[in-house]
Amino acid sequence: MDGHAQGPWPCFLHVGLVRHAICLVFVSSQSPRSTRNTRIERLWVEVGTQFARRWRGFFTRLGRLHRLDRKNPGHLWLLHLLFLAEINDDCVEFQEEWNVHPLRGRMTSDQSPADIRFLGQLTEGVYRHDPLDGIHPDAINRYYGVQGPRLRRSRNQTGAGITSDDETEEDDGDGDTEPNFEEELENQIQADLAQNIRDEPVKVANHRSPFKNPELEAHFLGRLEELLADPSILPEDYGVLEDEWEAEDYPEIEAFRPGKTGKELTVILPRVHWFPRAIR
Repeated sequence: MDGHAQGPWPCFLHVGLVRHAICLVFVSSQSPRSTRNTRIERLWVEVGTQFARRWRGFFTRLGRLHRLDRKNPGHLWLLHLLFLAEINDDCVEFQEEWNVHPLRGRMTSDQSPADIRFLGQLTEGVYRHDPLDGIHPDAINRYYGVQGPRLRRSRNQTGAGITSDDETEEDDGDGDTEPNFEEELENQIQADLAQNIRDEPVKVANHRSPFKNPELEAHFLGRLEELLADPSILPEDYGVLEDEWEAEDYPEIEAFRPGKTGKELTVILPRVHWFPRAIR
């Protein structure tokens, strides 16, 4: 993954942003798009081509060949149980590879994001406990700045000739409290981002456990662990037996459409990696 320092990429990449991007690749009803945030758009593409599209193609295959019901909360719960850790591992691997790849550009001299971060910490120092760690510098400058929180004045008070030590009479309002600085900051950020959102929020699918008590769930997980330890035990009528395959061999290509009108995408799912996951 080669990159340009002068392009609209984030420099040092945090794994939380990668997880955000893979969620958008999975649930987007159409090709990911925004109005001006080109950083996340490029990250969507990279995360998708590097690993997220293969996972989506795999889950499409589970529904097409192996009787996965994406509307069944129990099935989604099982997907989380079986594959969420591996998806997180792919996110971390992508993050680590991005942070050590060289950035081409006049100001970077082929240094990696990790190099730039380390040299910055070496020359400027490191906060021992930085509450803003992981927040993009542009957001810090915009919403925190150097002026401090906005001053609040009582009704009919202009601020002219009145110091912060002057006492003012409390306003006899209707009892409603004004938002504090943190709440006001959250409201401001939400209002600023609203203009860049075109689509309705995606409803999170229900993925609750199908078991009514912890004892039944623990019994199921114990039996599942025993079955997974013996790959020769395969169920019938789930498309995992050789005589149930559509062709002579297990398919290694899967196609899916990212939305109702999106262009069909094709991904390669090598049998050596993906068939063992299908028979779990």
